[in-house]
Amino acid sequence: MEEVLNRQGVALALTLARYFKSMGEQIPPLLPRMMLTSLVGWSLWSKDIIFLFPPDSRTGTQAWVDAYHDSHNQLWVNPLPIKAGALQGAIAIDYPLDKRFKAVHIVYDGVNGQLPNLDLINSVVHIAGGQMGFGSTLQKMWHHTDSYRDRLQTMLRGMLNQGLGCATGPHSSFIPYHVDAVTLQPYGEGWQDEMAMGRLIEGSFRSLNNLLEHLHQSFFFYLLMSKDRFVSIGTYLPSAMLLAANFTIMATYLWVKSGHSLRPATGSSSPNPYPKQQARPGPTTGAERELFLPLTLVIGCHSIGVLPLYIFNHAPAHVCSFDILALPPIGVC
Repeated sequence: MEEVLNRQGVALALTLARYFKSMGEQIPPLLPRMMLTSLVGWSLWSKDIIFLFPPDSRTGTQAWVDAYHDSHNQLWVNPLPIKAGALQGAIAIDYPLDKRFKAVHIVYDGVNGQLPNLDLINSVVHIAGGQMGFGSTLQKMWHHTDSYRDRLQTMLRGMLNQGLGCATGPHSSFIPYHVDAVTLQPYGEGWQDEMAMGRLIEGSFRSLNNLLEHLHQSFFFYLLMSKDRFVSIGTYLPSAMLLAANFTIMATYLWVKSGHSLRPATGSSSPNPYPKQQARPGPTTGAERELFLPLTLVIGCHSIGVLPLYIFNHAPAHVCSFDILALPPIGVC
C-alpha cells in the first residue's frame, strides 16, 4: 500500500526464508530419504528462491530486476555478482496490517497492459479457497457478489488499468521480462492470521517449484470478471477488429458516394397521379473517385504508429520525456 510500511510483510518473508532454508535439515539421518518424504511431508526445492527487500516497492524492485537482466544503467545501479538463472515467477507480499484479515486481494496488472499467465492467478485462488479456506478478490471489489453488475465493474476496472498502463505494484517490474508475478494484499477484518498467509505463499511457491518448464499453455490476454470467470482474447478481439475496420470501410464508402449527385428531372410536365405516394429519386450523375491516394493515406497513418514504438524502445532514458512531448502530433495524424 502507498505510504504504509510493510512491517508484517517483511516479518513474514523473513520467517518464510528461515522455514524454506530449514526444510530437510531436521530429518533424522538414519531413515531413507524417500521414507522421510512420505513420513514428514517435507520436499526439497528444485529451484532457487530469492528474497528481495527493496527500500521502495516499485523503484527498488525495478532497479533490481533491470540489474538481474543486465539492462540497467551502470552509472546509477551496480551489477549483481550472483544470479540464479532464469526467473520462473515472483510473488510480492503487501501486508501492512497488524490485525487478523478476512481475505486476500490479488493485484495482477502490469505496465503497458501486460498481464501474467492466468495459471498463476488460478493457482493462488485455488490455494486460498480450496486449502486455506478464505476468499480472494480482484480489482478492489471487496464485496463481489458474482452478479452481472459486479462482473461488469470488475472487467471495466481491469480494462482501465490496462489502458493506463501504469505499474500497480512491485510485481509490475517482473512482467516485461516475461516473469509471471502477482502481489498479495490481505484486507478486511476476519479470523485469518499470519499463519494462513504464510501457508498461502508456501503453497504458491510449491506450485511454481513443481513446474518443469515456464508457464506458457494458458492465457496472457484476458479480461477477468471475477476470480473464476474471464473473457479470453479469442472472444473480444474479433469484435474490436470489426469495429476498427468498420471506420475505414465506411469512410471509403462515403468518399465514393460523395462524387454522386441527383440529376434534375426534365421532360415530364404531367401531374403526379399519386400525390400521396413519395416520388422516386431521379437518376444520379457522378464523377469517378480515385481510391489509390485515400487508401494510401489511411494505410500510411496506420503504419506510422510503428515510429513512436521504435523510438520509445530504443531511445535513452534521459530523452524519453522529450520524446513524449514531441511525438503526440504523430499520433494525431
